[in-house]
Amino acid sequence: MRLSKGSISLKEAYGQAMAVTAPLGSVVSTSTAAILYAGYSVVFTTLLALLGSALWIFTLTRYTSKLASAGGFYTYGYSAWRSKKISFFEALIEAFAYSFLNAVNAITAYLIISISLGIFGISLTPIEEGIIIFLAILYPTIISLSHIKFVLGKIVSISATAEAVLLIVMFAFSLTKGFHFNYMTPGNVPAHDLATAFVLSMVSISGAGAATYLGEEVKHPTKTVTLGMWLSLLIGGTAMFLGTYALIALWNGPLSALACSPQPLIYEMYSFGVLPLLIALVMSINSLFASNIGTTLGAARIIFNLSREKSAPAIFSKVNKSHEPVIATIFVGSITGLVTALSVIFLGINIAFADISAITGILWLSGRIIDGFGVPVFYYRIGQLGLVSTIIPLIATGLNLWGVTESISVPDIASIVILTSTMAVLIGWYLIKGRKGNPGSLVVDDNNEVIPIDEYLKKLKEKSVTT
Repeated sequence: MRLSKGSISLKEAYGQAMAVTAPLGSVVSTSTAAILYAGYSVVFTTLLALLGSALWIFTLTRYTSKLASAGGFYTYGYSAWRSKKISFFEALIEAFAYSFLNAVNAITAYLIISISLGIFGISLTPIEEGIIIFLAILYPTIISLSHIKFVLGKIVSISATAEAVLLIVMFAFSLTKGFHFNYMTPGNVPAHDLATAFVLSMVSISGAGAATYLGEEVKHPTKTVTLGMWLSLLIGGTAMFLGTYALIALWNGPLSALACSPQPLIYEMYSFGVLPLLIALVMSINSLFASNIGTTLGAARIIFNLSREKSAPAIFSKVNKSHEPVIATIFVGSITGLVTALSVIFLGINIAFADISAITGILWLSGRIIDGFGVPVFYYRIGQLGLVSTIIPLIATGLNLWGVTESISVPDIASIVILTSTMAVLIGWYLIKGRKGNPGSLVVDDNNEVIPIDEYLKKLKEKSVTT
């Protein structure tokens, strides 16, 4: 029932944060989806998301500088609100949001391959489509069962940095066509569509917060996790913004046609030759896979930690020889596979991509609202409430709240079915198992030892009084 105690460093924390940020994968996935709503103003919404993410990461570091846990966000929620219900539902909303994001990325991998082959007149059969999506789910699940130091240090951190470099190079090349300041404005896009595009981009850039799940495994957790997130936001978030600008600026056709293009980056790279196309194709797929590795690692640790806290079946706390939560990881991959299969079969690829993307953003930001408003409460509990720990978290959370409320529209039948089914599973899980446990009750100290949160918070408060 223990993960690999204190076995990784800043490199791996940065890798985990960059994996879910996935700058190149975000440009070909969430940015492309956001274009459907905001057109060229997606550059403005991405800039807004970058600023909002900086506020959010600062808000998150108010927790990570004090607390560490394999449960991540939902443990922070419990530290503030001291409610098992809030903590439990935040945990599963987060885990399901990550599983849904995996589905979006798997569909995106298929779309990228299909469109690239279509340029050369090659079409895929339904069986081949299914195989591609299946492999896009299977690979991240299987690789996530390897030792986390190998996965994040040898695979993810290097490739994620390389994709950030590619986006920055694209931006530099786009400047040869001049700088378009009007892309930095909201234009005439309705607030509702701007909010939806903002939510999509915010989910990707704020993925740096996925490093919070490494608390049990990273050395000096309250310092290293915080540094990993800021480093990822600086490199990955900036690269995503610059890459999104380049995506718009390098578009050769009319901007009205950009929103109708399923994968504009692929067409843009092909205009420079086959080799640039192949580079973009391989790196984009690798970025999507890396993102799914990061989200699978995070979601599996949520389920694993819930199991240790008696809020999930005991089997989910089983680990393999690499100290990876094996059953929880397979469970996350299975949820991703089920969501992907049902949505694609009943909705088709394009509608499934758009609907699941929007639902993912709303689920993810909903959890962030709980945590953001909880920062002042948490600091009050430990006797360290101040102006900074109050104002900035409230601003960041207000921005998230605006994105969620403005982006909510009358859902189609598919979205209603997905959301109600998800909530039914969550409520059923809580009634059967969750309410009997203590979700959010375990944290780790600076020596990576798992201890009760009440004991840890008592020490924090005593330290504050002494200071």
